[in-house]
Amino acid sequence: MRHSGSDQQVEAGRQVSAGGAARPPLSRVDAFEQRWQGELRAAVAAWTAAGGPRADRSVVAAGAAGTRLAGVARGQLEAAVLRHPLRARLWELLLVAAYLAEGRRAAAEVERRARGVFAEHLGIEPAGRICLLAEAVRLGRLTENWLVDPAPAAVPDVVAPPPVTRPRPAARLPVPLTVLLGRDDLLDAVGQRLREHRLVTLTGTGGAGKTRLAVAAAVRVTGRPVWFVDLTTVESPVRVPQAVAAALGVPDVGADVVESLLADLGTAEALLVLDNCEHLVAGCAELVGRLLAHCPGLRVLATSRVGLRVRGESRIRVPALGLPPESTGHRIEALAAHPATRLFLERARQVCGRDMPEASADAVVRLCAELDGLPLAIELAAARTPLLSVDEIIDRLRADVRLLRSPDPTAPDRHRSLVAAVESSLAQLDADPCRLFDRLSICVGGFDVDVARALGGPAAPAALAALVEASLVEPVPAEPVRYRMLGPIRRHAAARLAASGAEPAARHTLAMYCLELARCADTRLRGADQERTLARLRAEAANLRSALTWLAEAGAAGPAYGDLRLAAALGTYWRLEGHYREGHGWLATALARHPGAPAALRARAGTGAAMLAMLRCDYPAAIRHAELARAACRTVGDRPGEARVEQILGSVAREQARYAESAAHLAAAGAIFAECGDEWGEAQIIELRGFTAWLGGDLDRADSRLRASLRRYEALGDPLAAASALLNLGAVALYQGDVDRASALLDVALHRNSAMGFPEGVGWAHNLRGLVELRAGRTGRAAVHLRAGLAAHRQVGDRWRTASVLEALAEVARLEGDPDRAAMLLGAAERIRDEIGAPVPACERADVEATRQALRAALGDRYPDTCRWGRELGADALVSTGEGAPAGHAAG
Repeated sequence: MRHSGSDQQVEAGRQVSAGGAARPPLSRVDAFEQRWQGELRAAVAAWTAAGGPRADRSVVAAGAAGTRLAGVARGQLEAAVLRHPLRARLWELLLVAAYLAEGRRAAAEVERRARGVFAEHLGIEPAGRICLLAEAVRLGRLTENWLVDPAPAAVPDVVAPPPVTRPRPAARLPVPLTVLLGRDDLLDAVGQRLREHRLVTLTGTGGAGKTRLAVAAAVRVTGRPVWFVDLTTVESPVRVPQAVAAALGVPDVGADVVESLLADLGTAEALLVLDNCEHLVAGCAELVGRLLAHCPGLRVLATSRVGLRVRGESRIRVPALGLPPESTGHRIEALAAHPATRLFLERARQVCGRDMPEASADAVVRLCAELDGLPLAIELAAARTPLLSVDEIIDRLRADVRLLRSPDPTAPDRHRSLVAAVESSLAQLDADPCRLFDRLSICVGGFDVDVARALGGPAAPAALAALVEASLVEPVPAEPVRYRMLGPIRRHAAARLAASGAEPAARHTLAMYCLELARCADTRLRGADQERTLARLRAEAANLRSALTWLAEAGAAGPAYGDLRLAAALGTYWRLEGHYREGHGWLATALARHPGAPAALRARAGTGAAMLAMLRCDYPAAIRHAELARAACRTVGDRPGEARVEQILGSVAREQARYAESAAHLAAAGAIFAECGDEWGEAQIIELRGFTAWLGGDLDRADSRLRASLRRYEALGDPLAAASALLNLGAVALYQGDVDRASALLDVALHRNSAMGFPEGVGWAHNLRGLVELRAGRTGRAAVHLRAGLAAHRQVGDRWRTASVLEALAEVARLEGDPDRAAMLLGAAERIRDEIGAPVPACERADVEATRQALRAALGDRYPDTCRWGRELGADALVSTGEGAPAGHAAG
């Protein structure tokens, strides 16, 4: 591009616009525009391509020549910002061109558009000097040399330059009225970061305690002056330098404020604390960037709900306070050891003038859990204790989050209520993040990007990033990453969603997402994808339950048979998780609610209900569901479904010790699976036939079938099914008297089931491992395994195996010299067997009878009464699920 004469032309233009010379006639202006128009277009092209400054001079020339040339510049810059929407310099040029061409209103519109673009793509205010220029336009202070000489030297313009060695004001840190709780490690981390980085930003949701932590960190700083700048009341980004200058005591000498700050600070070692930057990010970022670039001894500690995005920034997220475990039996004195409950107790004591009563300890824990440990929410809740009990606060909080409002009229606006704190963050965001914020409130168990995309559409990833940046949503350490809202924030979002009238649509969307998730997962819950699929369903468990609840209550507002479809798709998941009672309840209720559902759906749901009823030992219900499901399968010609029904009926017969009948059902199922070419179904039937064989005492046949099933499972790549075959092979080795082989097989099975988190398998492995130790005479080790197995069986509701473990524990008690307890355990087991209609398995009868005979000999006439006491007391009174090794731990 040619340069000759450009500086003179720019100067001539300035003189024209400044009125320093008589305004030329129109023909002269036209001639000037003709000479510059080609060069202007080339300048804009050069700037967009290489970031050069020639477009800056061209726009200045345009302003000097007249509004028509500014209009040309504006048109070209409009096209440029469409191609490069995140180049701040282009927006600055466009703003000035719009101002020169059409005036202040046009410039304000450019600023609004720039804010929208930067918020949508980055979740922050525009970079560069856009906001500063817009403020200058509004105030009529846009100088002629705004771009040609953007950073004039400070010294020539300063009438009386302040000496660097002038007396500086002392540190102006707020004086905390309370002790900082639960932040010792975080405080150390902030100090370490300040030693390593020149800019440290404390981020976190409103009310997380960022200011309090920053003050505590600043108090620890020695050897350098500290200045605290509260930016709460600063309304415009362009006013940030003035607020900082006031805090540092920099005199107003009529110069550029930033230049005065640079000159005043120089090379001095100092710490600047900027508090509440979130609504002034652009101004704070620009000022901090310039200060750190020119003042090598300066360090900055900022608090903001969003990062400043300045190069070299180190962020520390301020989390909620730690909570005690949600359980019962807490004591007020012990709650002082947990930061969240201690904060509540101390604030309640301050407002009430008395300690919290001991009877309220558990309620305090529940309240702090409801508030997710958020300090501001806890303090605002404590302020209600003079009028409300803790339980009343919980009840009213669940109904209306606006309860969390400060009665203190002197409190800053952002701290007067939790709603105000959240709304002040939302005010900085565009429509898409705000809309997604409301919709995410229905996700009670957190969410990932896929859930957010389902609720928010294509714009969801960017909107979610903006919510995270604004500290309204926080990432949860997980793989893959998940997100959540703190409880009080989620409640406010839910209130906004309900008020908008969009809640039914949002819940419908989430329910449809959960339906598709469960449908796809159901086909992958066996084989190589099993572990990953199970983890995905576990992560969304709370949302799946929420969707089920809504579908059950939605009626016509939801998809047809939605609750039945979702429950049917979750049947295998409930089995693997050990949620037998819950899953059976959902399926049975949905089947009763939709008697006219399509036969294929009733067949699938009925099969799932039959399986779960069998696993929780409700055999009559299992048989009813199975027979109805079989009829539905035959109606639609679902042969694989019919085979699964026969499999369940065979399992019911096995547990009721009807072994021949069980074998017949399983043989029928195997034939159908073979007919359909279902290799996995065939492998499972072979295993179950081996299971039935060893329970009935046919160990050789059991061994051959189980080995065959193990080979098939391994070929199919299903480790969990292979672990089940190993369990059964371990049982065969046990009853064959090969204790070493049984131990080895069961230890491998225990490890695999524990790694997968399969409670049914863990319970069985501990159960059989305990029998191995008992057979070897190691009663202590046997007791540990048996109690761990008992805990797992009781957790999932397997009463059939619970009875067997009680009988084995009775033998342990007898051998350890406690015949009375042994007799009571036998009585408790007899009661369970009578209630579920399942006798002692054939392979266990000899051992149980030997224990019974030994106890009769030891107790004599007292045996019947002692056994009866055990029946009356029941297993709940005789055992504790907390005894013994935790599930998954192999003792010995």
